[in-house]
Amino acid sequence: MPTAQDNTNQSDKPASQPIADYSQAVDWLMSFADFERGSGPRRAKGDFALERIRSILRRLGDPQHGRPTIHIAGSKGKGSTAAILESILRAAGFRTGLFTSPHLHEFTERIRVLGPPLPEEEFARLCEQVRHVVEAELAEDPGHISTFEILTALCFHAFHAHDVDVQIIEVGLGGRLDCTNVFSRTDAAVITSLSYEHTDILGHKITQIAAEKAGIISAACRQVILAPQRYLEAAEVVRNAADDVPVPLIDVDAAYITAPAGVEPWGQWFRLHRREPRPDEPPQSMHLLPLLGRHQIDNAVTAIATIDALVAAGTVAVPSEALHKGLATVRWPGRLESFELPEAFGPNEPAGPPTVVIDGAHNAESVQRALDACREYFPHEQLHVIFGVLGDKALKDMANIIQTRSAHIYATTSEHPRARPPQQVADAFADSDWQGDVAVHADPHAALSAAGQRARADDLILVVGSLSLAADARRFLSAPAQTHIVRRAEDPTV
Repeated sequence: MPTAQDNTNQSDKPASQPIADYSQAVDWLMSFADFERGSGPRRAKGDFALERIRSILRRLGDPQHGRPTIHIAGSKGKGSTAAILESILRAAGFRTGLFTSPHLHEFTERIRVLGPPLPEEEFARLCEQVRHVVEAELAEDPGHISTFEILTALCFHAFHAHDVDVQIIEVGLGGRLDCTNVFSRTDAAVITSLSYEHTDILGHKITQIAAEKAGIISAACRQVILAPQRYLEAAEVVRNAADDVPVPLIDVDAAYITAPAGVEPWGQWFRLHRREPRPDEPPQSMHLLPLLGRHQIDNAVTAIATIDALVAAGTVAVPSEALHKGLATVRWPGRLESFELPEAFGPNEPAGPPTVVIDGAHNAESVQRALDACREYFPHEQLHVIFGVLGDKALKDMANIIQTRSAHIYATTSEHPRARPPQQVADAFADSDWQGDVAVHADPHAALSAAGQRARADDLILVVGSLSLAADARRFLSAPAQTHIVRRAEDPTV
């Protein structure tokens, strides 16, 4: 997310103690303003600036430069698209660096080199190195530094230390003034699906939001990849931003055609048609993707379009085998991830336990997609929804959508400091003609227990509303469940 300036003078704090382990590293990071968790002053649109992060990076030797860079902004699908791109490039033999936010369980998940998160010991060691730079920065220029700024600097420091070949960077919030927007050149600026979010900062009109996201497009950008869009006026803003520079833009919807091609226990197949393939490319191909949902096919084809553009520009070489392997082996937990409900949460019926699906959907549109995906990929009799949201999200809009699909709601909360109280979540279902029932539970464990006692083997339990709720529930669910076979894949030899 962006930098915010406030009246907190962090230079008045005594110098921090050396960071010896991961726990101390987390404590140090959390001692700064962390807007994701609601610590620090309330942000206003005029507060954002890039001077502080640029200064910190200069002190580190500008480690963000010196390698091919893919910069990804958007409202939905940023993390999935980034993870797919990283998996493809790694399968092609590149040393990859991936920076995403937020994390499910640990800060280390945000910074990945060659796939896995940084080891905790290395994360702590790099934090100790960056700590000296942060303290020097505050000593010379007193003021404010945020947790996200430090994590951004830490990721580039790690990628430089590991001499990665290519870096994939997800924007935190917005784009124009996001503190990841610090490159002298980007090889691809990717704009994923745009929708209404953070309207108090980005604007209340979809065109304003799109303009902020399109702020990662500059004369230093070699090409723009525009993912399939729901709002045509948002897409037009991005196209105009690319034209103004100017920089070439690839419209994924116009250049590629996709179609679902079946579901197997290990994921979904989709068929891809390139309208204008290069001489060495087949016009049609079929791919396996472990991530479920029609929206994930959009994310996958956006990643493919980005790879195609980088290959055409001579930036990378990605054989078709690596493209297939990268798509088929990508992992991105917490997104339509399925589990078998452990016996401790429900009666041990002969037919077996119900399936639990967790998803980090946190706005009305993404909740709608999650519900559609549950209907398509997880056939069930009754749907039980464990629901909890953060304080700045459109609770009522999400509740209105959920009550059209489920008669059994379990209102709860996560450990996130900005999570709404369970009763407030339940109240969103009270003032309507909905004939279902809603129960209030203090935490996800209690909600899972209640749903498990009530759900039958052929029912489905969906945990949805925030990524933090998905993370909290995921801790209790260890045995993955196989996807029900809805329609077997077509012949993949095309």
